[in-house]
Amino acid sequence: MNNLMDKFQKNMVAATFAEAGEWDTAKKIAPVTKLSKEPTLLNKIFMAVIFAEAGVYDEAIRLMGPKTERNRGFNSAVAEDLGLHGIRLTYGTVII
Repeated sequence: MNNLMDKFQKNMVAATFAEAGEWDTAKKIAPVTKLSKEPTLLNKIFMAVIFAEAGVYDEAIRLMGPKTERNRGFNSAVAEDLGLHGIRLTYGTVII
């Protein structure tokens, strides 16, 4: 946890120097990160949202990959119990 906090603090200090135009100092302070050719799941989600908002739905769907039956979450379990196969449920809580 301490390592994560150190990285966060270094990034914030580097961002401060970068905003002030001190690019060399910011580069020296910023922690080195590994660059991967394959985006993480979180990156894929954000990219898919951007494509969907731009109207490029096929690319958004391709990024998220095919839906597999083995990832059976709460939605499909409730739908099956109600006899609603293939129907996506949306639910939430409203606090007044």
